[in-house]
Amino acid sequence: MVEQHYEDYRIQELALTAQDLAPLVALHHEVLPSRLYATDEKRKAFLDEILGALNGREHLILGAYIGGVPVAYKLGYRTGNRRECFYSWLGGVHPNHRRKGLARVLTRIQHTWAAERGFTYMETHTWGDNPGMMILNLQEGFVAAGALSAVDRPGARIIMRKLLRRNE
Repeated sequence: MVEQHYEDYRIQELALTAQDLAPLVALHHEVLPSRLYATDEKRKAFLDEILGALNGREHLILGAYIGGVPVAYKLGYRTGNRRECFYSWLGGVHPNHRRKGLARVLTRIQHTWAAERGFTYMETHTWGDNPGMMILNLQEGFVAAGALSAVDRPGARIIMRKLLRRNE
């Protein structure tokens, strides 16, 4: 179970429960550029989407808190039937807590966690209108591996991958 401190923040691994995830879902809709394209219906269904996507999969949900209030999060899961790819699905930092290294710390915790469990590589998709995340991913060893066109909003998702260990 992940639990550590970074500066004034408490970082912890969360359980896959609606109670633990609801505050992170609310934060998600406050912080990401994609919030501009989320309808009320999509916002209401998002918690159930996360619970459904992670249920039955090996996953990691991280929350960062200050004074008990969530200010950042990162979550991902194993894709497929083997331990090759860990997909870093969602993450964000509240604007008042950006540029303090929190996204980098959460990223490194996630990558260490995945490497310790034998995953070969990380994959993430980021939108072209989120340059901060693209820069962080490049600085943390990801390379661009492709792009997907969006059907529900303008732009494209950039597929990025990072090798955690070589196959033996």
